Amino acid sequence: MRASLFLKIVAVLTAVLAVLTTASCSLIGDENEESTTEPEAVTMEARPVSEEQILDFYNRAVNAIKKEKPGVSASFDSDVRDVNTGDNTEAEALIQFAKNFSEALDKVKETKEYGSDLNDFLPLKGTDVVSRLTSADIVKAEIADVEDDRYSYDVHIVLADSTASGAAANAFDFEADKTEILSTFAEYQDTIEVSDYDVSYNGCEIFARINKETNRVTSLHLVKNAIVSSSVNFTGTLAQLGETDVSFNLQENLEFYDFIWDEPTEIAEE
Repeated sequence: MRASLFLKIVAVLTAVLAVLTTASCSLIGDENEESTTEPEAVTMEARPVSEEQILDFYNRAVNAIKKEKPGVSASFDSDVRDVNTGDNTEAEALIQFAKNFSEALDKVKETKEYGSDLNDFLPLKGTDVVSRLTSADIVKAEIADVEDDRYSYDVHIVLADSTASGAAANAFDFEADKTEILSTFAEYQDTIEVSDYDVSYNGCEIFARINKETNRVTSLHLVKNAIVSSSVNFTGTLAQLGETDVSFNLQENLEFYDFIWDEPTEIAEE
């Protein structure tokens, strides 16, 4: 009787021991698994939530660029789209008008070394800031974690539609001189004459990648969408076509990248 009771007690203790051993192994496994997981990036400040907070975060980050003077590269390109010549079937001269407008703005890639003055390199040129955007200038501001980069945020801002004196003026430069643009069409006077044009800005966007730990910009992409409209007078062999309206979309892309925020150290020669 006692032997039977003893065996039952041993069996219960064995079962309890097995459960505890399994639990212990599980805990050890979890602990090991946690130890191999990368810790979250330490952010300089709380994540912005509201559009106002996101815009403030963006403004402070980009405006620090001119102050801290990192090394940076830039590229510019423009693209003419959606040329609308109305019912006119003789559109070749008008499309050329649009292409020449774009070519008149063409620029090349540029690089500034660390410590260089950036006031005339980034928008807003001639000032010590890159952005003067306010809540009234935007229709959307979003922030997102970068899927393959736990150290960065992506900020996306959409500007309100405006003229050159409106919202767009607080984020973009307007370097195209109207007189210079119009003068480029002088060689086409045997087919068309362009005396003036109007520009409005629709759907301009900003994309910025910002480091969470330092609040420093690592890339900045400005997309300026301009709608250009003009009245064109046909001349010479096309004089019978008279006057017609033409419009087109001009998209300008300005990108800043390869930021060098820390002063380069010289490597001593062996």
